[in-house]
Amino acid sequence: MIKIIFLLKRKQGLTLEEFRNYYEENHVKLAYKLHSDLIVDYRRNYVKSAIHDPSSTPPGRTPPAYDIGYDCITEMWVRDEAALEEMARRMNDPKINPVIVQDESNFMERPAIVQVFVDEVRSTARPS
Repeated sequence: MIKIIFLLKRKQGLTLEEFRNYYEENHVKLAYKLHSDLIVDYRRNYVKSAIHDPSSTPPGRTPPAYDIGYDCITEMWVRDEAALEEMARRMNDPKINPVIVQDESNFMERPAIVQVFVDEVRSTARPS
């Protein structure tokens, strides 16, 4: 399986709630409409808070909030390289691409999208 992580930033002028509602009620449905046969799993992680270098905060003190610059960390899994290539082909199709671009432009800053391909490793051993 191939895992893709997307870092997404909301469109200027939208609240976090508006961003999340649009993503869940519109974009997720579009993604499944276009790629349901390719997507194995699709998760959205909405950033609530972040801490930078928590070890530098003295004990008993609350670390200062840190803005990571993104509002959602999306995880998507596709079954293999062929599925990834098919998804890319569809995303670049002249009939499909404008639909995706328009939908993303409704709620996110498209130039700020970061797409990361990762090797996911799960721990199999638990400490004693």
